[in-house]
Amino acid sequence: MYVHIGKDVIINTNDIIAILDIESIEKKKNLEEILQNLKISDKIIDVSDENKKSLIILEKNKKVKGYITNISSTTIGKRAGK
Repeated sequence: MYVHIGKDVIINTNDIIAILDIESIEKKKNLEEILQNLKISDKIIDVSDENKKSLIILEKNKKVKGYITNISSTTIGKRAGK
């Protein structure tokens, strides 16, 4: 199954590792620190139009990357059936 996450981006739900709420992350820790710890800070694609709400981490072909989107983590979770 595929899910639309903003702009013209559609991802396979089987590739999703985590769907994170950016506001919650930023309250607890620095988002950049988390991305560096996950070793994906240079593999982030921002499709949020400067309205960051969710970070989606996925693995495809043994490579981990992330998307920042302006759609809430709850909505993406519902769309993905997770």
